[in-house]
Amino acid sequence: MEGPTLNLRRIPDKQNGAKPMEHFLKRETPPPKFTESSNLEFALLASEKISNYGTLDLFHRAVYPFMFLAECFAIMPLTGLRNSNPRHVRFSYKSLPMIVSVFFIIATSILFVGMLKHLLTIGISAKNFVGLVFFGCVLTAYVIFIRLARRWPQLIKLWTKTELVFTKAPYEIPKRNLSRRVQLAGLAIIGLSLGEHAMYQISAILSYKRRIEFCRNITEVASIDNYIKKNYDYVFQILPYNLVIAYLLLLVNGALTFVWNYMDLFIMMISKGLSYRFEQITERINKLEHQEVSESIFIQIREHYVKMCELLEMVDSVMSSLILLSCVNNLYFVCYQLLNVFNKLRWPINYIYFWYSLLYLIGRTAFVFLTAADINEESKRGLGVLRRVSSRSWCVEVERLIFQMTTQTVALSGKKFYFLTRRLLFGMAGTIVTYELVLLQFDEANRRRGLAPLCA
Repeated sequence: MEGPTLNLRRIPDKQNGAKPMEHFLKRETPPPKFTESSNLEFALLASEKISNYGTLDLFHRAVYPFMFLAECFAIMPLTGLRNSNPRHVRFSYKSLPMIVSVFFIIATSILFVGMLKHLLTIGISAKNFVGLVFFGCVLTAYVIFIRLARRWPQLIKLWTKTELVFTKAPYEIPKRNLSRRVQLAGLAIIGLSLGEHAMYQISAILSYKRRIEFCRNITEVASIDNYIKKNYDYVFQILPYNLVIAYLLLLVNGALTFVWNYMDLFIMMISKGLSYRFEQITERINKLEHQEVSESIFIQIREHYVKMCELLEMVDSVMSSLILLSCVNNLYFVCYQLLNVFNKLRWPINYIYFWYSLLYLIGRTAFVFLTAADINEESKRGLGVLRRVSSRSWCVEVERLIFQMTTQTVALSGKKFYFLTRRLLFGMAGTIVTYELVLLQFDEANRRRGLAPLCA
């Protein structure tokens, strides 16, 4: 991290001489907490008499299509998402979305227990443990998203209040507005995840059919019922088999795959919404270069910067658990997939699915990290212009803004254990390589044994 260039003990003031650090930071306030009185702060929206929120470049307007889609898969049970006014967003335990969420949580718990019972019977290994990790991560994500939904109505109101100032002059809307940035990235991730899930199903079905065709000692007929019985045998160890349960399993499995991908998608949308506002602040600072600027302008810019930092702190307080889960999930599955790189597969479709899944997982993880790291990058991008402010425009507010940009870590975090910056991405890549070399040595014997007999 770039260090400060100012004397941190005493900061010169043009009018009053040297002042202590308390004076230097006097305009900074701690981030507000979520309370019932937070609704009063949102009164600004009503006072401005905004008739149509749908025409404003707001975060709520950018993300609501994806949040509504996620609600269909029992993620974040909220009502009023389709309304352009964020004041209508509500959370209630006594609502249809919450009932759907409880149903999927129960279904995921059954899959988790069934998988655990199955593994305890056959023995747990590094490679068959992946299903239990998948169900465990998704189940944890459901619980985290419900906790997040409880706080989302207050958060989105305060978020809207904070970003209203960025929707009008002197701030400008970039060529690609917030809605377009979020939607392009979201559609890309959803499209690639659908491709990954489709490839998994095609690979599994073709492998199942080929096994029946090549093995004469297998008398069963290739059918959807037999396919479900074989692939979800761990579920039918605790539940009776019938068509309703069988087809519900396919539905639930697709929903769980969506949740598994949506964790990263949601973090990406949050990151784009925050970095977009810091980018607007940076653009405003850049336009002041080589101009004589009054102190009131720098006071206003710094106040907006502080408000965005406070918003970031509030977002991080409700998002850090999800970020921690997402990073652990991605780290595990990248290591697991890399462990199978040198394994022999039986059919060409298996190779196609494996490499598509591996590259998609690595790309998704890197994309989410880089998107989140943009918050930190954008928050410091105006430093060069601020340090070149002429002596005629130099004031204590410029010094305060420079000090805050250079010393404060403006980034999302995983429960404050780490911050999502570009440096962390490279550190994570180094960690994966290190652990992968160790795992490959332990897995040497399994790779030498090759493929198991097809008709055993």
